[in-house]
Amino acid sequence: MRRVELSDLEKGDLILVRWLDASEIRCSVNEHEGNPEVYCKDWGVYLGVSGGKRRMLIVGKDVVEFHNDWGAARIPLELIDELVLVMPRGEAVEAIGEIGSLGRRVRLRRYREDEIERFKVV
Repeated sequence: MRRVELSDLEKGDLILVRWLDASEIRCSVNEHEGNPEVYCKDWGVYLGVSGGKRRMLIVGKDVVEFHNDWGAARIPLELIDELVLVMPRGEAVEAIGEIGSLGRRVRLRRYREDEIERFKVV
């Protein structure tokens, strides 16, 4: 594993992304001021960069084999702290066969409204 730049990545590389996420927490004002950053790590298959007003790194997390629909994390580029190449595309294809079929455009799975309701935090 090695730290890389976005320009070093090839569609299909297995990556780890460390990024600054928004968060909500209840604590004293001093605690909020002292260390408000919350970092997350996502890992998956690099699918590219997309977006209109805001550019997003697209990281494939799972795939529905029959339809070749990919579930993905979409991470704003300006929030990324670190990119790590876990496994280059050539090796990752052997572990995850669907990577070999990645074309110019990847179809990302869209969720229905009733599916989104399951993910809402109350």
